Formats: sequence, C-alpha cells, structure tokens
Amino acid sequence: MNPIQKAWLKILEPVSYVINEKMAKRTGIIGKLGRFFAIGPREYGVHPINRMFIFMNRKYMAFQAVALHRYSFVKSLTHNGFHMLRVFRHFAFVLPATVLAGLGLFVYWGDDNKCYSPDRFPYLKKRAGDMALPLNSLNQRTSAHYIEINAIYGAEMMKRYHKVWENIIEERSKATDQEKKTRYAHPSYQYSPLPVVSIPNVLNPLNLQ
Repeated sequence: MNPIQKAWLKILEPVSYVINEKMAKRTGIIGKLGRFFAIGPREYGVHPINRMFIFMNRKYMAFQAVALHRYSFVKSLTHNGFHMLRVFRHFAFVLPATVLAGLGLFVYWGDDNKCYSPDRFPYLKKRAGDMALPLNSLNQRTSAHYIEINAIYGAEMMKRYHKVWENIIEERSKATDQEKKTRYAHPSYQYSPLPVVSIPNVLNPLNLQ
C-alpha cells in the first residue's frame, strides 16, 4: 500500500471497526452490506469500491441512453418511431430544455447578477456575520471613485510638493546662520551668535595617529 492508503486506513479505523466487526459478521442484508463495504488492506481480487463505481457507471450510462436519446420530439408525441415507455416520450424535449434553463440561472438569477451586491445592505450584513447593523450603515461607506480620485490627486500634489521643497532647500542652503534663525522670529528677538566651542578629542587625548 502507498502512504495515502495507509493514512486512510488509520483515519477510518473507527468506521472500519463498525463495518468489519459489527456489520460484516451479521447475517441478512446488513451482513451483505458490511462485507460489500469492508475496509482493510487489499490482498487479492478487486477492491469493493471499484465494484461500486462500476455499478454506478453502468446505471448512469443506461440512464443516458434514455434521457439523452436523439428521437424527434414530434415523433415522440405520436409514438411513431418511439419504442420506450410512454412516460419517457417527453424526455427528448424536457431534459435539454431543463439543462438550458439551468445554465440561464448563472446569468439571470440572483442578486449578484441583478445588481452590485456591495451596494446593498444584505451584503454588508452578511459580511458582518449576520450582525444587527443600523439601517444607515451604508451611509458610512467610502466611494470607490473617491478613493481612486484621491489617490491620483495625492500623487499629483506630491509631485508639486517636491518641486517647491527643492526650491526651499536650495534657498536655505544659501542663507546665513543669522538669517535662518531670524527670518520667522518675533521682531523683539535679539540674535546673539553662539560662541565657538572646541570639543577635545576624548577618545584620543594624546593626538596619536
């Protein structure tokens, strides 16, 4: 067995005990079902699940011959050229029509197709875990158009800001220290330059190279 089969046997141990010990050892229909669905490592013969798939496939293919036959609908109404039971005579029309109608559900059915769901209150309530929300909750939304326009506006303003910022930095780099400290100061402010302070080299007091 491969690792996946071994893992399945380990996971299905409680189920296999019920089927193999409680059902398969009984007589009658329950015992037959237990022996048919017995769970365990395959040793010889065919695995029961394969037989089950073969059985289902045969039933499905037999039904397809009846449900999707190509007899004319008009002929089936008069029984001319139709050899099945009379109850199946409308299958040539009803079944394809049902399939086409079912495909139409993906286009013409549901609120998601009729309108934009995030614009509706039930969608917001569902996203909140069916919580009781105020009926005016949709008024607190931010428009997607506003978000997009705001992003574009912010990018354009940032470009203009960098141009002005470069001019200010260039102008400030050419100004003296006194001009930098007195341009926006109060008129009564008296500028007094700081004395030059020499900080000794504490890490190298002997000036060693």
